[in-house]
Amino acid sequence: MEWSTMFHYHKWATQKLLNHVGSQEASIYHKEAKNSFPSISETYSHVISVDYLWFKRLTGIEKPEWKQFDVSSVESTKKAFADLHEEMEQFFMTLTEEQWKETLNFTNLKGDPFSNKREEMFFTFINHASYHRGQVTSFLREFDLEGIPVDFIYFAKEIQS
Repeated sequence: MEWSTMFHYHKWATQKLLNHVGSQEASIYHKEAKNSFPSISETYSHVISVDYLWFKRLTGIEKPEWKQFDVSSVESTKKAFADLHEEMEQFFMTLTEEQWKETLNFTNLKGDPFSNKREEMFFTFINHASYHRGQVTSFLREFDLEGIPVDFIYFAKEIQS
C-alpha cells in the first residue's frame, strides 16, 4: 500500500474519532478511567507527541526532542494534529521511492539504537496511533458511550463513495 493512502487513512481516523469525542459531553475528554493513560486527552497527548517523534526521525534526526502539544480541548487537539499532519505530508511528498527504502538510524526514548527502513518507521507510527484509537474507544465504552468504526475498511468505503 502506498504511503499516501496509509497517511490519508491516519489523518481521517484521527480527525473522525476526535470529532466523535467532541460530540460527547465535554467533561469526558479529561475524565479519568483505567487505561494505559488516565484520560482521553492524555492518550491524545501521547499520540501526537509520538507522531512528532517519528516525523523527526523520518527526516533523519536520530534523537529528536519530546514535544508537548496543546491538547487542552478537543478543538485544540484537532488543530494540533491537522497542523502537524500537514507538515508531515509536505515532507513525505518530497521523498522518492528510493528514499522510502533508505535505512535510517535513530535512538528510542530508552536510549536503544535502531536502524530501520524509512517505510518501516512510517508504518510503525501509523500502527501505534491505531492501537491508541482503540484505547479511546475503550474509554468511551467505560463511560457508557458508543465508539465509532475507524478501521481501514470504513475509510476505504467512505472514500469510494
